[in-house]
Amino acid sequence: MAWRELFIQNRAQKLGSLALATLIWLTVRSNLGMDRLASNEAFRVRVLENIPVGVLATGQGETQVQILPSVVHVEVEGDPDVVQRLTPSDVQAYVNLLSPEAPRQGMFRVNARAPGVRVVVVLPESVRVERPR
Repeated sequence: MAWRELFIQNRAQKLGSLALATLIWLTVRSNLGMDRLASNEAFRVRVLENIPVGVLATGQGETQVQILPSVVHVEVEGDPDVVQRLTPSDVQAYVNLLSPEAPRQGMFRVNARAPGVRVVVVLPESVRVERPR
């Protein structure tokens, strides 16, 4: 069979198959794009500034510490309604001094939590803690 005959035979079926494959491809591609758009609209990002850093400690004199800097910025994401209603007092930022291997003073990672949203980043990520001697 010659190459020319391969293209000419069943031309209507081949063109119909090509058109159907193109429609399926366009449908799948447009649905993937819509999913990306829907996922971006489902979340809202917000930065809450000047959140005071607290201390998670045993209470045996460890609450008398100096934290530098004493405030952080917390970026959260979540449902647009929940994020919109969130106030700075709803967000908790703290350093954990409960760990037995925690040094007497130095740099500590800042943890944060907020109800109903996901904490994306805390800036600065670490603060200096100085304890009394």
